Amino acid sequence: MNLDINAIKKKAAGLKQQGVSLFTVHVKGRAVSLYEKVRTELIEYPEKKERNRRVILLVGFIFLFDYLAYSLHTDKNIFDIFPTIPSLADEVTASVYLPGLDGETIITEKRSIPDYESDEKKARFLFEIVVKGQLYENTSMAVPADLFVRKVWIEGRGQGRTKTCIIDLEPVEVQANVPVIKNSERLFKQALEKTIIENISAVKNVVVLEKGIPDVALWEL
Repeated sequence: MNLDINAIKKKAAGLKQQGVSLFTVHVKGRAVSLYEKVRTELIEYPEKKERNRRVILLVGFIFLFDYLAYSLHTDKNIFDIFPTIPSLADEVTASVYLPGLDGETIITEKRSIPDYESDEKKARFLFEIVVKGQLYENTSMAVPADLFVRKVWIEGRGQGRTKTCIIDLEPVEVQANVPVIKNSERLFKQALEKTIIENISAVKNVVVLEKGIPDVALWEL
């Protein structure tokens, strides 16, 4: 089979010319027109406030379009970005245990809490209650540190009361100029364990970690 090299080159040159022509007519012209419009309406617009407003609107539209495209390609509902808000009508009564200011007493209170479907979310909420202390008395000195939860999970197999609730905290920061009550950390952990075990039926033990490390002194040395 003989190949006509000159004919192939001529054909290739013709296709290239057609491509250049299509680009010039249908792409380049529109791109130049769009650039000129952006330059006139945004970059060189004389009024500064109006120019900034248009730039913000353009950037916001780009982010919105990008999010919609991501949702489409991942088959996600566009409203999945918002967390589920528990219904205020669906509440349960919980017995919570709170550390007292004497380092020895644990106080019991009844609280109405959201009826979470997830035990992990419920445990996180109960943790926040114990950290904040009593409703009508200032017991903040019982927990003289800022505690931020990294993750909560419940481990264990079976249907019985055999599982362990693990709470992993960010590195703890002790509040400045706040006196530390003796035994306050031990009492806090006891109150937390009693609260979670009583309100989550499957949990038997509670473990508190600091960035994955167990048995760390949170604020008492």
